[in-house]
Amino acid sequence: MKKINGSIAAPFTPMHADGSINYDRIDNYADFLVRNQLDGAFICGSSGEGALLTIEERKKIAERWLIASNGRLKVIVHTGGTCLEDQKVLAKHAAETGAYAIASMAPAFLPPRRNEELVAYCKVIAEAASELPFYYYHIPPLNNVSLSVVDLLTEADKEIPNFAGVKYTHDNMYEFDQCKYVADGKFEMLHGLDETYLSGLAYGTRAGVGGTYNHIFGVYKEMAEAFENNDIERARELQHRSHLFINILIRFRGNIVAGKHMMKFMGIDCGPNRLPMQTITEEESKLVKQELEAIDFFSFCNK
Repeated sequence: MKKINGSIAAPFTPMHADGSINYDRIDNYADFLVRNQLDGAFICGSSGEGALLTIEERKKIAERWLIASNGRLKVIVHTGGTCLEDQKVLAKHAAETGAYAIASMAPAFLPPRRNEELVAYCKVIAEAASELPFYYYHIPPLNNVSLSVVDLLTEADKEIPNFAGVKYTHDNMYEFDQCKYVADGKFEMLHGLDETYLSGLAYGTRAGVGGTYNHIFGVYKEMAEAFENNDIERARELQHRSHLFINILIRFRGNIVAGKHMMKFMGIDCGPNRLPMQTITEEESKLVKQELEAIDFFSFCNK
């Protein structure tokens, strides 16, 4: 099973002022990610408000990302939602349109409570695109599903031939490390919590999916280089720099809201959020920009 072995941005979904999808903006977005040395795009995930989009919108978004990337980016299509039949359709469509891989998180509504339920759920989605790698998106803070990922991988090794790994967006590095040893290290562990990027490096991961890669991937890239060169002090400084940025996100309703709006300051206007997400107001926008300037964001952000 092929592995990602790279850094994947979790892009926002561009929208017009009326809330409809701005498909044309995806072309510039793809160029932006390539220019900033990202290896791929994890589309329609939590940052992309995937669960708030229609199935037809998600299919068209996948098609446009694949055209826009033109082989320059590994496009991973996130199918996650509450309807399993819709996810099968999205997975099959991803395979037919040439996606690199598919991924899914457990549903937050009527979630699986036993490992065998989670394995069965993943198996159905993975089978719909059996020729593509399947990644499980582990994000307990968002969907409140905290079943053992070690147990999931142990059973997936027996039940799901195209199970490739996990996008691990959680701070439990104890579990993260153990997952790397299941089935003799067969599964790829994608670090997904930007706040602990340095911890991921310490545990040997060199692949990840990040929401703030949209904004400050250069910081993480330099952090990895400093770590490789045993310049731990510099690596810590860079992790702290990312924390200063993430603190601003937290103060303004998180990456999905504030992070999406910030793209406008960087030349990629992604428009409003879908309800129930509350779009940044004009007054908040001024405050956000002031706080970004206070940490000298525009000197180290993606260009």
